[in-house]
Amino acid sequence: MTINVAIAGATGHLGPYVVRAFLEPSIHPLQVKRVVAFTRNATSDSAKDLETRGAEVIEGAPTVQDLKGIDVFINVLSDKVSVDVRDTYAQAAAEAGVKVYFPNEFVADARLLDFEHPLYKMKVTHAKRARELGSGKMKVVSVYSGQFLDYLFWGGAMIGLDTVNRTYTVSGLPANKFGITSMADVGTALARFSILAAENPASVPDHVRLSGDAVSFAELATVVGNERGETIEVKSTSAAETKQKLIDNPADFLSLVRYMLGSGVTDFSKENENELVNPGQSLWRWRTVADAVKENKGVHRPPPTN
Repeated sequence: MTINVAIAGATGHLGPYVVRAFLEPSIHPLQVKRVVAFTRNATSDSAKDLETRGAEVIEGAPTVQDLKGIDVFINVLSDKVSVDVRDTYAQAAAEAGVKVYFPNEFVADARLLDFEHPLYKMKVTHAKRARELGSGKMKVVSVYSGQFLDYLFWGGAMIGLDTVNRTYTVSGLPANKFGITSMADVGTALARFSILAAENPASVPDHVRLSGDAVSFAELATVVGNERGETIEVKSTSAAETKQKLIDNPADFLSLVRYMLGSGVTDFSKENENELVNPGQSLWRWRTVADAVKENKGVHRPPPTN
């Protein structure tokens, strides 16, 4: 079975990794014929790169007509995009006859949060609406992948990872793990899930978790310390206090990140769909924290834009 795929937000942070995964020689064109990339700027370097690789680049929002003949529609839009816009895209997909829709979830599984946050409320609201719009004819798959490995050290000391001063501070217990998956692995997993779900919707759950790796602050300090030949001290603060900061000020993004890293809520290492999408790592090898640290030494290096 050969399918056609469309990606909204194709030139954002995650988008290029998703598009490129569908254009891999092992997938395109034998399993995926058309890869349509929607972007706000079709003349950007990223858009041109995707077009060179074989994607059909379309500037602007996807319409019903654009999505006719598309089997799988993936939403990797920025979190800044409103729920109304997201719902409009999902409605267009449903009206066009799209078989499988992936809403922009990723990172945390909001069903596990014991407090309400506007960002995750929006994600849950949209996913619920997409399922209503699909009316059982359009499969909706929510994917939760933990933190993005590519951005693990982006906040440095602001998120508790002060590698330069050899001190890590966790909002929670030092042994609490957080899930983490590289953007390239998320892209590859989405490609595999798309192929499986398009052929047999029942083969993929409505909610799937990925765990490229899982690590605690204590373990991370050891990995980075060994790579740098240093000892990194691990301190802890209250996860409850960090959560209260979020409740009092939902716009406090750094506290949100610290809570996700330290509370254990994104640890998907024991319950995930890794084996469904990549049995025994027979299709590819998950990129680990140790792999990343060998390259970045515990200091953020911006991922390439293309």
